[in-house]
Amino acid sequence: MVVPMNNTSIAKVFEDLAVLLQAKGENIFKVRAHSKAADAIKSLPYQLADIVDDEDRLRSIPGFGDAIVDKTREMVRTGKLELLARLKTELPDGVLELTQIPGIGAKTAVIAASELGISNFEQLAASIESGEFQNLPRISKKGALQILRHAEYRAAQGGKVGIGRANQMAQAVVEEMTTRCPEIETIEIAGDIRRGIELIGDAILVASHSQPATITDAFTTLSNVRDVLEHDDKNAAFLDDSGFRFELLAVTPDRAGGALVFATGPRQHIKKLNERNAEIDLDALSETNFRTEADVYDSCGLPFIRPEIREGGREFSEPVPSLISLADIKGDLHSHTDWSDGRFPMEEMVAKATDLGREYLAITDHSPSATVANGLSSERLIEHKHAVRSLNDKVEIELLTGTEMDIKPDGSLDYSDEELAELDIVIASIHSGMDQDQQTMTDRVIAAMESPHVDVICHLTAQLLERRAPVRMDVEKIFEKAAATGTVLEINASPERLDLNAEHARMAAEMGVIFAVSTDSHRLWQFENMRYGVQTAARAWIEPWQVINTMPFKEFSAFLRLPKSERYESNRQRGQ
Repeated sequence: MVVPMNNTSIAKVFEDLAVLLQAKGENIFKVRAHSKAADAIKSLPYQLADIVDDEDRLRSIPGFGDAIVDKTREMVRTGKLELLARLKTELPDGVLELTQIPGIGAKTAVIAASELGISNFEQLAASIESGEFQNLPRISKKGALQILRHAEYRAAQGGKVGIGRANQMAQAVVEEMTTRCPEIETIEIAGDIRRGIELIGDAILVASHSQPATITDAFTTLSNVRDVLEHDDKNAAFLDDSGFRFELLAVTPDRAGGALVFATGPRQHIKKLNERNAEIDLDALSETNFRTEADVYDSCGLPFIRPEIREGGREFSEPVPSLISLADIKGDLHSHTDWSDGRFPMEEMVAKATDLGREYLAITDHSPSATVANGLSSERLIEHKHAVRSLNDKVEIELLTGTEMDIKPDGSLDYSDEELAELDIVIASIHSGMDQDQQTMTDRVIAAMESPHVDVICHLTAQLLERRAPVRMDVEKIFEKAAATGTVLEINASPERLDLNAEHARMAAEMGVIFAVSTDSHRLWQFENMRYGVQTAARAWIEPWQVINTMPFKEFSAFLRLPKSERYESNRQRGQ
């Protein structure tokens, strides 16, 4: 049985094709055609698998000519693309990996892989440190040092992938398993994905069935299985074509709760449970009759502990507060439309946010310095503001005029104080000059926070989890300044960012920082990424009152009207 590839997987194939075709020296028009196809697919509000036999609908997608349509159908119908597999064999190992590093294009990747034998991030870092990589064409000493920072960052991640991609792969397995085994009573994604960890090394599933061996048999014959690593009546594991590991723990329904606690982990947490209840064995928990997770915790004299804070420490030694949940979120303060680099009109983005139950939405298209993002000139900003206010009169949701404004390399801002004063909300971020030294970058962000008009600093460290290292800055000094100025810090919910991460958010919370959890949506479906940001906030032990977009709109609007110097105290009173 072949399970059709989803849009995310198909778009990734077209992105990889574009890189490999460029590496092979194909003409630029063919390369761009595949890149544009990938971009178009990411914006679709439906799955290609649902329309694969509809010729007219396929060809109505921008950039979908004969070649793209044929490749799409092959992927949907067979679950793979022969051309991609062939190109991978024709090019040296490591080309796709190397092009993930900022500063390395397809041609440089081919030379590095073929002439220097570089096929992974560790070898790339070693080659730069030895000075060998710097001898390649178009590589300067300064450029090589910038590449080194990103290579070391990726090498430290090992084979892990971002939680968003890992969750999508795990969900695809869940869907195929439920199709193959409709008698499954429960099936859950556990492990680090369930706990909301930013980078994932494997996907662990727990399923219950009256005959567990039936499930493990199905699991080891799924369409994405490359190598079976383990298979018995209760446990199974395999690697997919990318080398990502999937594990399954299969139990009878009366043991599903214990199995889920065990598979969610971590081991330190289960060890602490064992200290509370000697009958809970670290390795036999999945063989004990606990139908639900609540039964496990009840046996230890504990309330249910949310997966996000299971660490084996603080959750046992301190009272657990009422942590933020998705239901607490009232609005989204970071979104983009086709006025800048978003892929949908303002009306459609607003409609999607409304469908998800948001009370308010800030439209924060980019400022002029973000030239690649079609940032708004001062004249277009005025038009944008009027468009938002005009639409606000026609919809149920409350709209806020705003901007995601660049903090320029010298710490100055893209718009004047007069222009910013006319907006409902201003969020500011780093998009350029990311290789500045720590002191310069720290001063740059602090200068922005000192503006009375900058409400939120978004995706502070500018990291991209599977691509770009965070900028160098003194985060503790920045957190101190944020608390002192009443500047809100964003927990960016995009699974490609999750910035602030949980560690930084926890540190900032202890220093009195106020937060926003926002999606940074450029496409309709990205509004649903809010859950990743909420998970990150919960991992940092953040409560609803510490997050400004948990306020109802009237309360939130009043908060924005306060001088920044009064916002910290106002928000602190919410928590009392």
